Amino acid sequence: MTGLFRRVGLPFVIAIFPALAALVWAADGPRPGLWKVTTHVVRDGVSSDPDTQSNCVTADQVKDPSKALMPPDSPDEKCTRTQYEWTGSKLKWSMVCSGRMALTGGGDLDFDSPEHYRGKITSTGSFSGHDFTSTIVLEGERVGDCPNPSP
Repeated sequence: MTGLFRRVGLPFVIAIFPALAALVWAADGPRPGLWKVTTHVVRDGVSSDPDTQSNCVTADQVKDPSKALMPPDSPDEKCTRTQYEWTGSKLKWSMVCSGRMALTGGGDLDFDSPEHYRGKITSTGSFSGHDFTSTIVLEGERVGDCPNPSP
């Protein structure tokens, strides 16, 4: 994988999506707890090895998953959501980001139960004069309760 992919793909695009994906609920409601999210990235035709992260999701976090869809604005990047649809078991969204990295992207997640989903996120853009296209394939599953927080 190229250095550009690591700088652009991981920090800006991939970092927010495992947490986002775990926050979305299915028709019967989400199961708060510990979620394992596996991502597989294809960027400009180059595939990455699968990456797995675990995220603890609280009951409060599952109340409004739309808040997790957008990366926070920074002095270098500003993003705007252009589409958001939630049917109870499927989520679809689009966004446009401008600034140091121009990006157009979106995704969809399909829940087959309150404890499992599959989805895909696509993006195209430019970073420091280099164009890119990426697809992130996600699979998430609830693996148990969150560990007790440290005192």
